[in-house]
Amino acid sequence: MPGGAPGAQPPGGGATPSPAPAGPAQPPAPADAAGGAQAGPAGTPAQGAADAAEPTIDLAPTEAELARGQPVVQIVVAGNRRISTEDVLVYLGQTRVGRAFAPEGLARDVRELWNSGLFDDVEVDLTRRDDGVSLRVLVRERPSIKNIEFSGNDAISSEDLTEALSVEIKTGTILSYAAIRRAVQKLRDKYAEEGYFLAEVSYEVVPERENQVTLKFTIKEHAPVTVRRITFIGNHNIPDEELREVMFTGNGGFFAFGTGGPFRQDAFERDVLVINALYYDRGFLAVQVATPRVMLTPDRTGIEVTLTINEGPRFRIRSLRVYERDADGREIEPLGGRRALREMVRAKPGDWFNRAELAKDLSAIQTLYRDAGYANVEATPETQLDPDNREVDITVGIRRNQLVYFGRIEIRGNTKTRDKVIRREMEVEERKLFSETKLERSKQRITALGYFERVDISTEQGDDPQHINVNVDIGEKPTGTFQIGAGFSSVESFIATAQVQQANLLGSGQSLSIQAQISGLRRLIDIRFFEPYLFDSPFSASVSVYNQLRAYREFSQTSTGGALTIGYPLIEPELRASLTYTLENDEISSSTTTGLGTADPRSTFQRLPLANLFNDGITSSIRPTLTYDTRNNQLFPTSGIYLQGSVELAHSAFGSQNEFLRYRATGRFYYPITDSLVLKLNTEAGLVTSPKPEGVPVFARFFLGGILDVRGFEIRDIGPRLPLRETPDPNSQTIPNGANIGGNLMYYQNLELEFPILEAVQIKGVVFTDLGNAWNLEKLYCDAAPASPYEVTNPCFSPERLLDVRTSWGFGLRWFSPLGPLRFEWGFPFKRLPYEETYKFEFNIGNFF
Repeated sequence: MPGGAPGAQPPGGGATPSPAPAGPAQPPAPADAAGGAQAGPAGTPAQGAADAAEPTIDLAPTEAELARGQPVVQIVVAGNRRISTEDVLVYLGQTRVGRAFAPEGLARDVRELWNSGLFDDVEVDLTRRDDGVSLRVLVRERPSIKNIEFSGNDAISSEDLTEALSVEIKTGTILSYAAIRRAVQKLRDKYAEEGYFLAEVSYEVVPERENQVTLKFTIKEHAPVTVRRITFIGNHNIPDEELREVMFTGNGGFFAFGTGGPFRQDAFERDVLVINALYYDRGFLAVQVATPRVMLTPDRTGIEVTLTINEGPRFRIRSLRVYERDADGREIEPLGGRRALREMVRAKPGDWFNRAELAKDLSAIQTLYRDAGYANVEATPETQLDPDNREVDITVGIRRNQLVYFGRIEIRGNTKTRDKVIRREMEVEERKLFSETKLERSKQRITALGYFERVDISTEQGDDPQHINVNVDIGEKPTGTFQIGAGFSSVESFIATAQVQQANLLGSGQSLSIQAQISGLRRLIDIRFFEPYLFDSPFSASVSVYNQLRAYREFSQTSTGGALTIGYPLIEPELRASLTYTLENDEISSSTTTGLGTADPRSTFQRLPLANLFNDGITSSIRPTLTYDTRNNQLFPTSGIYLQGSVELAHSAFGSQNEFLRYRATGRFYYPITDSLVLKLNTEAGLVTSPKPEGVPVFARFFLGGILDVRGFEIRDIGPRLPLRETPDPNSQTIPNGANIGGNLMYYQNLELEFPILEAVQIKGVVFTDLGNAWNLEKLYCDAAPASPYEVTNPCFSPERLLDVRTSWGFGLRWFSPLGPLRFEWGFPFKRLPYEETYKFEFNIGNFF
């Protein structure tokens, strides 16, 4: 006769108790002298005891009890589809074929099977046979999770939410309601980390075919909770403002509109660590920051944070000893000598303890040793506090350990770029002494190539303790571009461009570009080829062929020619020298339009008795250049300096019909005030002279004004002017405002403060002030007409006129759009002339400096 062991249902459904073996009926307890009860006459003491005792019930033994001790001859598993029979039998540790049957053993096995979480129900049928016991285990499998879906999640992506759940549930696993409840809490925690403390999460299990389900989470995010107030208690030595300044929490940014921004748990934990570090840097070595108290405001839309700080005493340095010891602990002579080593640590007795400064100095010491080949150098500071006197003794023992050499240098991830293109940028070589600085510079140089999305350099133990292997992992990015675009600029009117460029030609590191452009100010066709390592030598070479038409206010210049440049690094990678030879044919015209502009095609110059301004013909020149560059990014630098000086000589000895000597100097300086606030200064100076009596040809002179140099003024409108008449007839009318003839000498500078506005879409703001002017040095033009009525436009030069400069200020927006950098800027002249506008708005495509 079969007997059943009931199973259990999942949470939310009906539940039956987990199985337990049926015990035998208990026989009546025998009477004994101590109080066994026998039936007796009514009213006797024995009868009263019998009335008070529980009644005894005789039950027949269950099938499980009757089968006790009989051998198990068969176990059949039914109902399993996804889980194999063998896996089910693993959980039956007490009940096995061939073993004697025990009801309590079967109960434990069924409980283990249920606790596995794989089944919604477990039943056991028992049949007694002549040869033993036969068991049939009937299971109902829990469904597996086919899909996990989210709805209502706008602030956090589904991918991030799925990752947050991966510890508890994932697709393909068995459905567990306990795991789902834990997953709901994980989602709430994830939203709390992002400041959404009021987020609600519910779930739904939707059945699918083949015993699968889709798990749907519905999220009501609500508004993020903002930080209303941060209160500090116990900070007697560091004011609240300074503590808040180092915290991310509570600093809502430009668009927080008076709130402290959303609360994020990870940022707040970082803030607590930063506060601890700030106190350590001030000498408070015993500081303690208690567990912060975070409370919701009554309206549940904000939080108030309270931080209790126990500052403790502030410690001064009583003694500081830096020395080197060998493997046996004996003091030895350090690299560079004891005095030089001690001088590398700026702290001295009597100073307040500063952990950050000490760590920076010890890092410099470690770099010194690592650059000498001691890659495993140790420099661990030990501090001994004297709380009574508020002093600390610092001892730094250095152990250089053994010399280490570079082992194998492996380059991985370069599917297109050849190994040699990467290796030639590295300053380290296999079997050479280890150098930390050279390894860092190698990474910077590889990154500067611009071919890779990421460059990661890691080290690992080599074949023996004396060697370290280097792994260079790179992620390549497309280096070829094909662009066709059109736009509008206030400077160049309509702009149409087309460009084909390959910055890493066939993975060789060479670049080839073909560019065509037409706008209101220029028409250009340019073909360029660049080889960074000519014949695998340190020399670089570039060749360009071009045809260009440039329209100025009073004339236009058409140049057809080419240039060849040879470069050589004097100090890698900062200092570089180059020599450029240019051969071009220049044609000067009084037309001032390229066909797309709106300029008057009849120039003022064509009516002037200054024919020498239209000198043209062959220009053959050489230009040596020296460049020093420490910028962290060549396109959008935020730190470093850029210096360049060049001298261009066009002479008849080179076959040039136009002769001039032109000097140019550029200085650019970038200083990061904070991580996102950058102060930038651009300075440019130039001088051009000619041995010919006609003077410098007009196309070689300097014209300033506009968004490209001195903002707030018309394009190329700054410089010396001649108050000439329209014709040689002295009775003819004067040219309005005079004619701008350009200068032989020029200087301008741009001072900018750049700050983020919307970092997510790369929009920045800028405030600026500009200064500059161009001066005429040639007496020919000074004598050509009466003096200008304005000092800043006077064509006659004297040293004191260097103080006659044009100045302006302004502000603007910059957006690194998918089409390239866009500039929108408003410039305001400080001392404008009567014919100049109050302000000038300009926008342009391209970066400034």
